[in-house]
Amino acid sequence: MENRDRTIRVPVNGDKKKARKMFLMNVAVMGGLCVAWFFAARAIGKPLVLPDFIETMKEFLTAWTNKRTMRNMGLTLKRVLTGSFYGLVIGSVLGLIMGYSEKAMSLLSPFINSLRQIPIMAWVPLSIIWFGLGEGPTIFMIFMAAVFPLIINTIAGVTDIDRNYFNAARSMGADTVSIFRDIVLPGAMPGFLTGLRLAVGSGWMSVICAEFIATSSGFGYLMIEAQERMQTAKLYALMIMSAVVGYGMDQLIRFIERRVTSWRFKDGKA
Repeated sequence: MENRDRTIRVPVNGDKKKARKMFLMNVAVMGGLCVAWFFAARAIGKPLVLPDFIETMKEFLTAWTNKRTMRNMGLTLKRVLTGSFYGLVIGSVLGLIMGYSEKAMSLLSPFINSLRQIPIMAWVPLSIIWFGLGEGPTIFMIFMAAVFPLIINTIAGVTDIDRNYFNAARSMGADTVSIFRDIVLPGAMPGFLTGLRLAVGSGWMSVICAEFIATSSGFGYLMIEAQERMQTAKLYALMIMSAVVGYGMDQLIRFIERRVTSWRFKDGKA
């Protein structure tokens, strides 16, 4: 019987054209928003409400070379990584256990689901009482923002695994450790990485809010400082800078996701 090559050949040139078209569309949208901002600021004529676009861009470019701004940015990123790490460890462990064990799910689920309904800012007074002002409340709030997306998405990753894999492994004499290592961890990886994206994003947003209140340093503190000094152009520039850094972290995790779970992707899309 004749063997035939059933390999699907990807139209590389078509993919490049599609990616180029998407890039040009993104540039066009961003350019349109910038032009709209430029004319809207001129029409409103109130720099305190909507500063001049060119002045804001100057502040944005200056911020990347300002030592004080970058030092506070580094401090904020350190807080995000620390709090997210604690959330990653605890969230992934709880998610794996709850996803694998129905008893653990029934025992812990009411407690987890109740805690995650509490607004993140509601933890501010209690975190200050527990840890005082400074690093403690900030890292705690990042942890609280990061841990629940990791728990929920890791549980989803485990429960999405076909139960026939568990039955087949047990029938061949696999113990719990082997099942976790060879089935649960690889199978839960897509859900875990999705949870990590959400966790880091939530942690980044919550640390800015926390620095408004509980610290006298960090990127959020610079925003409050600009607001108090009525430096609206600088405030807008810092907000754009925050968006760029957050987007960069998200893209880094997406890059890791495409490498670690490459079997889920075709032409870069899940």
